[in-house]
Amino acid sequence: VVYADAMEYHPPRYQIVDAKADIRDLDVGDVDDMESDVPAPFLDHLKKMRSKKKQPKLDFNSKEFQADPMSFMGGSGSGVSMAFVNLDIKWAEEYGKHGTTTLSRSWTSLLENGGVKVQVYDTDPGSILIVNQDPVNNLKIREFVLAQPHVDYYELSQRRHYPNGRTAPLVSDEERKQRLARIPGRLGVREEPVRKAAGSKSPKTGKGAKSE
Repeated sequence: VVYADAMEYHPPRYQIVDAKADIRDLDVGDVDDMESDVPAPFLDHLKKMRSKKKQPKLDFNSKEFQADPMSFMGGSGSGVSMAFVNLDIKWAEEYGKHGTTTLSRSWTSLLENGGVKVQVYDTDPGSILIVNQDPVNNLKIREFVLAQPHVDYYELSQRRHYPNGRTAPLVSDEERKQRLARIPGRLGVREEPVRKAAGSKSPKTGKGAKSE
């Protein structure tokens, strides 16, 4: 006769002396470092949470907010805002994409020197995109842009602002579109290579050239 009690398994008992040492032996990372040996999605989430904690809170009683509350509301719910700047189309025709690239880099440095960290991109000849992570800086960015030469208008949240007291763009949107279409270097437009007409040959020179 076999008794059930005699076959019952009794696991061994262990006493944990140093939990951290046991974890290190298992090679699961540093328990004191939240960024060590963790999945990439968790690390991204951790960085976003820390970034939100560092963001300054809006001061609704500040002079900047009272002057233009809408500037603080631009962008998505994450706090990121995108402003569009169009330069004078005459300037764009003269300096093209290369000039716009140089100008966007200059603006990035000038804003950073003023304590405003943004990403500035040249999207088209005479067109610049400014990406801002902190809505508190929207008003500073707008004032900076409108103080620069050759600016047609600054646009944030579908609201346009003009320098020098103007209330309208220098040219209509349709005219700007037509003139921009003739400038090389536009975003998403592939320039067609120049091809020689079929049957045309360059005249031979030097040795082997036939004389008429």
